[in-house]
Amino acid sequence: MSTKQKLLDAEDQGWRELHARLERLPEDDWLRPGVNGDWNAKDVLAHVAAWHAVTTDRFEVLRTIGTLAEYPPIDEFNRDQYEKSRELSLHDVRVMSGASRHRFREEIALLPMDLGENLVRIVESNAHGHYEEHIAQLDAFLVGP
Repeated sequence: MSTKQKLLDAEDQGWRELHARLERLPEDDWLRPGVNGDWNAKDVLAHVAAWHAVTTDRFEVLRTIGTLAEYPPIDEFNRDQYEKSRELSLHDVRVMSGASRHRFREEIALLPMDLGENLVRIVESNAHGHYEEHIAQLDAFLVGP
């Protein structure tokens, strides 16, 4: 099995685990703060979608011009995306999340066969590695105070 396929399989498994937690939330709890500080479940899902989108953009640039663009400053990006997504409906965030994940997986599939350590790390940290962080937060949120 190729490295890309292993990464795609790990991403898919992580995505399923993340969504298993989200599906356990009653609809009313999706907007209740406390998943990650002031963030609610909708904010976490929008956050993951934003990182899928920025990583997809980086991979598109790599594929088209051969250079991997830099990430934006992490804390600033997270803050900006949080503010931008606050007014979005839960429905819109769910749609955005599905679309950004789809494009993210498409770009992973288009990466060169020999990914190299850096690209593997980028995929892992924006897929299953990222999901694991938020799965732990959701697990704690589901248990409650």
